[in-house]
Amino acid sequence: MRIFKKNLKTKVFVFALLMGLPLQMCTPGGGDDCNCGPITGRYFDINGMELNNYKKVGENSVSLMVENEAVPYSDYSGLTVEYSVDYISQKRSKWPNFSLTPSAYACSCVGNGESGSKNEKLSNLTVITLNDFDETHRANDTIDDLILVKGYYSEVDEYLEDYLVNDTQNIQFEGIQLLVDRKPTLNENYKVKVVVELSTGEVYQKVSETIKIR
Repeated sequence: MRIFKKNLKTKVFVFALLMGLPLQMCTPGGGDDCNCGPITGRYFDINGMELNNYKKVGENSVSLMVENEAVPYSDYSGLTVEYSVDYISQKRSKWPNFSLTPSAYACSCVGNGESGSKNEKLSNLTVITLNDFDETHRANDTIDDLILVKGYYSEVDEYLEDYLVNDTQNIQFEGIQLLVDRKPTLNENYKVKVVVELSTGEVYQKVSETIKIR
C-alpha cells in the first residue's frame, strides 16, 4: 500500500492543469474588474463523465496513457473521472476600487465552475474490476477497498470507502482522481468500470481503457 503526500497548493494547481480548469491571473488596467474576461457561469452541473489513466513524467508532471500501454506501478498516477459539465449562474467578481498603495498588484479572476457544483453531491462511487485482480478480487468484483481518492483538502490520500462517508459537501472539482493501492497479481491488464451516483438521482458509468500495470 502506498499513501502519497504532496503540498496542498501544488496538488490543486496540478489538478487544475490536468482537468483543464480555467485558472486565470491578471493585473488591473483601467477599471475595477482587473480586465477579467466574461465567464459562462461560476457553478457547474454534471451531465456525463469520461475516464482517463495517467502516468508520472518527471517529478511533478503527468501524461495521458493510451490503450494497452504498460507502466510500472511506481509510475502509475491513477485513473481520473473527468466530469462533463454545463456552466450555470453567470457571475463575475470585481476587485475593490480602492487601494492602500499606488503600486501594481495581482488579482484573481473568477473562472468557469470555480464555485463547484451548485446542487450535486457525490452519493456513491463504485469501481469494478473487469479482470481477475488478485485472489480476493476476481473479474466483476468491486475493488472499492483498494481505491484511494487522491486528496486535495488534506495532505494524505483517503480510501474511497472513507471518502464517501467524510465528503458531505457539494462536488468542488470537475473530476476525481482514483489510485489503486497495489499492482494486480493475477492479471496485469487493468480495466475497470466506474459507476458514479449523485444526490440528484443521476447515475453515470463508464469503462476505462485497458492498461498494463507491472
